[in-house]
Amino acid sequence: MSTAHDELLGVDEARARMLDAVAPLADETVPLVEAAGRALAAELRALRSLPGFDNSAMDGVGVRVADVTGASDAAPVTLRLVGEALAGGAAATASLAGGEAVRIMTGAAIPPGVEAVVMREHTDERDVERGLIHVKAAAPAGQHVRRVGEDVRQGGVVGRAGDVITPARLNLVLAAGHVSARVVRRPMVAVLASGDELCEVGAPLDERAVINSNAHAIAAAVRAAGGEARLLGIARDSLADHVAHIREAAFADVLLTVGGVSMGTHDFVRPALAEVGCTLSLWRVAMRPGKPVAFGTSDGGSARYVVGLPGNPVSAMVGFELFVRPALRKLLGVSSPWTRPLHWATLAEGTKKKAGLEHWARARVTRADGALIATLLDAQGSHQISGLADADALVRLPRAATTLAAGERVEAMLLD
Repeated sequence: MSTAHDELLGVDEARARMLDAVAPLADETVPLVEAAGRALAAELRALRSLPGFDNSAMDGVGVRVADVTGASDAAPVTLRLVGEALAGGAAATASLAGGEAVRIMTGAAIPPGVEAVVMREHTDERDVERGLIHVKAAAPAGQHVRRVGEDVRQGGVVGRAGDVITPARLNLVLAAGHVSARVVRRPMVAVLASGDELCEVGAPLDERAVINSNAHAIAAAVRAAGGEARLLGIARDSLADHVAHIREAAFADVLLTVGGVSMGTHDFVRPALAEVGCTLSLWRVAMRPGKPVAFGTSDGGSARYVVGLPGNPVSAMVGFELFVRPALRKLLGVSSPWTRPLHWATLAEGTKKKAGLEHWARARVTRADGALIATLLDAQGSHQISGLADADALVRLPRAATTLAAGERVEAMLLD
């Protein structure tokens, strides 16, 4: 493959090629209380109406409209209390008659004959022990009454295929009567680090030690994106060791390699993938950081999908955000779009770059007068983890640009 920049795939084209190659995984039925974060594989319809009965939206008194017409602070209406309705209590059977009222709590069923609820704040309870309530406000029909099916009618859609079961969605489908659902299973992702220079977390260190922090960070990113991660350790600098480790990933849906994917004499990932029958459909993207990104599929010698990420820590994490996270979201069955949205932001200061590669600069964003302001961080090297740790956005600097002025608009991807 030529090394000319203008022959490299752009970020959007490379991501589109990856996403075209992956498909949602098989579904499974799980208890809803264990399904948070999963995507529905099929539509869910309400098994019951919400609310299931007319109930009060306020603590107060249930009245007939005609009885409180004209009631005010200056001219309260006195009604006779004939009962109390509590949330979860037995429903009243006797219908409210003229001149009568019933004390009612939020969520309690509306008794027969009650046409509206007057808030407790608009009553005078000084004579409650004598069975009287003084109402100081008129009430239109239906005031503070939640009607049956006002939120969702029985049979109404409470979840669509591809909807993520967020805490709010979980609340809705449980309230609608469901206890389980078909969801797309989580992708199993194997993470493999590459390189003799690496030592594992907790190993004795010297000044030349390179801790295998990359692989653990990528595994954490996998879990945050909804996948299940398993670390395969470190493949040492030989083709045989890489082949052996890559074959260990046959259990996984996705293999993520970290490092060893470039053109060095000790970069063994690509030849090892070829050895196990993996076909790469792209390698190298016109971006910085993270140009050496590989993607391919396996015929069974390893995981179904393989993504090779660079070894520099910022390159690896940026590559994960731009390519792996969207692919995992599609595998999870999440409805499109799978990428984080891009927002227009204004550069706080000018910057320069070389033409030919799209730069994804680490930045902090603030909001002023409703607009996003992006400040590029000083630590922009692909080895500078501190800049990535401090960033809350990736700012996209166009491929052809060489100079961007303060005040210029750029696209920003907001991170978690």
